[in-house]
Amino acid sequence: MKKMMIVALMAISASTAFAGDSPALKQILKAKSYDEAASLVSSSLGQLASSAEKASAYNKLVELAMQKVSKETDAMAQNEQEAILKTGKTHPVDSVGFYTALGNAFEAAFECEKYDQMPNEKGKVKPKFHDSNSQKLVNMRNHLINGGIYYQEKGDYPKAYKYLAAYVDSHDADLLKEAVAKTPDENLYNIAYYAAVYAYQSKDMKGVKKYCDIAMKDEKFAQQANNLKLAVEAEGLKTHEDSLNYVKELEEQFAGDPKNDNVFGSLVSMYSSMRMNDALNALFDKKLAIDPENFVVWAVKGQNAMQDQKLDEAVEFFKKALKTQPDNAQVLTYIGACQLDRAAEAENRAAGKTGRVPKEAMDQIKPIFEEALGYLTKAKELDPTRQKANWAYPLYRCYYQLYGADDPRTQAAEADTK
Repeated sequence: MKKMMIVALMAISASTAFAGDSPALKQILKAKSYDEAASLVSSSLGQLASSAEKASAYNKLVELAMQKVSKETDAMAQNEQEAILKTGKTHPVDSVGFYTALGNAFEAAFECEKYDQMPNEKGKVKPKFHDSNSQKLVNMRNHLINGGIYYQEKGDYPKAYKYLAAYVDSHDADLLKEAVAKTPDENLYNIAYYAAVYAYQSKDMKGVKKYCDIAMKDEKFAQQANNLKLAVEAEGLKTHEDSLNYVKELEEQFAGDPKNDNVFGSLVSMYSSMRMNDALNALFDKKLAIDPENFVVWAVKGQNAMQDQKLDEAVEFFKKALKTQPDNAQVLTYIGACQLDRAAEAENRAAGKTGRVPKEAMDQIKPIFEEALGYLTKAKELDPTRQKANWAYPLYRCYYQLYGADDPRTQAAEADTK
């Protein structure tokens, strides 16, 4: 009797150890198409008996997706061969179907890997599909870049983002990182930057920051990636606390890289908008210590003096800015406008209560009007359509003051203001 009980227990143990697939998994494994299998996985994932069964289910999706991928890559290879042989033959390629299947294969493989790496009932990790899926997909990564380019050319930025992001993410994914590491990935940081760009186009601001941070690890893309990240962070400011946190981040970046003009410009903008004048002036002092002719410093100092009606100081500051950018139409316009106001104020003082400006005084004032005219005329030459600077009205005022309303030059200048 005891022997029979032992045999019975052994039979029970064997039946448990070699239990067959659950009905839900059997149905998934019988699926003939990716769409059918994907629908079954979605509806019956909770019915699968173990993580091993879930890994098998997702591996089935990988296999079905790769069938389509292989079919289209075979057609691409045949077309390349036909082109080399100059046969004139072409084989149709389903580009949308190919990239869809490719994306499905990567997504399913990553899900398969997640369950494949889970401990079994004995607490041991024995991945079944890791090696085969890694081999299938590692050489397909570059097609993810092609997918991004394909959808970018179609104007479908969310899909372009999806494929470029998948390329970047796959670099460090557990499934592929060992295989990817065998050869240098020269595209990673470049693609990370463009993933950030299309994340922005797709309104995924977390994605922008994520992929900018990756791109910034390469000095070739660091500045443009950081510029994009800062711009997005500035757009997302909603509260005073947000602004203070952003300012703190800019301050830290400036301290680490005081020659970064984009960070400096962003910090100037934030200090100005938040009326942090003491901090702004201290920042200017730091910048001038390493760059005495910095355009932004002198231009902003000129604007601030102009707003405070300190016209002499404004002109002085703007002229220092002009040394760096002599063809800046906006600065030329600011100088002209300041000189015009200085001349007008001098006229008012000279006229006094009589309302008339003595000739001797006018002889001293006229050169200021003429100087203003010179700056504004040059601004017009550089920016005739007023895309960057609104020189028209102050230029008209100069002509009016110097030559009167009936002069053809005055009338032509008046026409420009309309």
